[in-house]
Amino acid sequence: MTQGFLIHTFGRLAAAFIYLKFYPLIRIIMKKSTRPLFVAILLVITGHQTLSQVIPHVISLHPENSNYLLYQGKPTILVTSGEHYGAVMNADFDYEKYLEALQNAQLNYTRIFNGPYSEMDDTTFGISNNTMNPKPKSWLTPWAKNPSSDKYDLSRWNYVFFERLKAFVSSARNKGIVVEITMFTSYYSVHQWSVSPFNPKNNIQGLETLSLKQVNTLDNGTLMGIQEKYVRQVIRELNTFGNVFFEIQNEPWSDNPKFSEKITEVDKLIHSQPWQRIVETSHSVSLAWQKKIAEIIVDEENGLPSKHLIAQNIANFRNKIENPDPNVSIFNFHYAYPEAASSNLGLKKAIGLDETGFMPHVDFHYRSQAWKFILAGGALYNNLDFSFTVGSEDGSHPIDDKTPGLGHAQYRKQLKIMKNFLDGFDFIRMKPDNSILQANKGQFVPFQVLAEPGKQYAIYLEKAVVHSILLAIPNGEYRVDWLDPVSGMTSKPEKIIARNGKAKLTCPEFAEDIALRIVRL
Repeated sequence: MTQGFLIHTFGRLAAAFIYLKFYPLIRIIMKKSTRPLFVAILLVITGHQTLSQVIPHVISLHPENSNYLLYQGKPTILVTSGEHYGAVMNADFDYEKYLEALQNAQLNYTRIFNGPYSEMDDTTFGISNNTMNPKPKSWLTPWAKNPSSDKYDLSRWNYVFFERLKAFVSSARNKGIVVEITMFTSYYSVHQWSVSPFNPKNNIQGLETLSLKQVNTLDNGTLMGIQEKYVRQVIRELNTFGNVFFEIQNEPWSDNPKFSEKITEVDKLIHSQPWQRIVETSHSVSLAWQKKIAEIIVDEENGLPSKHLIAQNIANFRNKIENPDPNVSIFNFHYAYPEAASSNLGLKKAIGLDETGFMPHVDFHYRSQAWKFILAGGALYNNLDFSFTVGSEDGSHPIDDKTPGLGHAQYRKQLKIMKNFLDGFDFIRMKPDNSILQANKGQFVPFQVLAEPGKQYAIYLEKAVVHSILLAIPNGEYRVDWLDPVSGMTSKPEKIIARNGKAKLTCPEFAEDIALRIVRL
């Protein structure tokens, strides 16, 4: 007999002895939230599985550059053009067809709202065929209804919801798609709050009367305990999946805002509404509640095999983050400027743009936003794509002029082109650095550079009147490739030589934007 066989056999006998000796204690353990961890340890001890087999490949911050993500052993940037967050909560939505559309577009990310919020019969945002506006009988929430009153019983789980949630995440995992689970959101209208399971009139718990601004604060009475149980249940249900991360609350500055700055350089043709000219962050009463929710997630996962990333929604447009919550690993912005990413990379956490919208329906506006944010060091990008609807889960629904966002198959192709461009770099070695580029003949408008000095450069130019550019790069030979961000066509590679720390490059003609790859030979 080999030594390995003896060790393997002894491990199995030891596990059996432990199980029989401590059976009463094990029965108690198995009823508690530590059950998955106990099972994982038992499987490892008995030799049925290794620890790496028991605990999935959970998306995490990259150990070599924590501004980026690591998933399934690969450096990862998440890029998508995803539906309006109702894929699970709306039972009429065919999520398999939707996920197949993302997979076919080679996109790797989606975002869903998970709990006590819908936009049922609500017209606040002017969205036609809104996936978060389900038919009343098709709205799935985590809570079961009391059969006699038809009100929610917040002490009982709706397992139809949780089975659909897990099936969705499982299907996404099989297609290489990461799911952002948004636990809570602000309420934007009295009507939205009036249909929520948390509203006292809609449940049998007899909760205190609350204003919608109190719901996601610590001043919410007995609702806090219900919110905690809900968070813990979701964490337990999804712990075995490696393709999820948890966002605390969507747009917390909407119900409890704190003014941060007025944006003076805004383009009023693109951002025409008054709210698009100010930056608001979360009020302290909101931040205290968000911190509590993050602590609950961490505490629940302490007894579970897998540990997942926590995301926090910071602001629209931009904000220099001060006093970050140490439990948060992803800081998300909406409608973000490039500096939302570049100014916060010092946190050594991932910075995301997880919602776009409210610009004219022109591909270039959205494409430019995506390229500049990602090349500024962003780790994830989500275009809010309203072409995915019930009945058009393949993303073919035509978007009307009133709907506040853009999405169609051609734009998803443009995002695939950007994603493939970035995947062609060793991007975890790169940082934003616009100082290396200047116009030699002509004039620039906004551009963005992601660089590993002397080795590799990713450059995005838009609507420039420029005939040649000057690069401040170390001496040596470099290969140059120009990319059309719309068609994906690349130019014939050329070679440039940098001397005395400079290299000159002639620009091809382009209509709206162009990307440039420079790699040291």
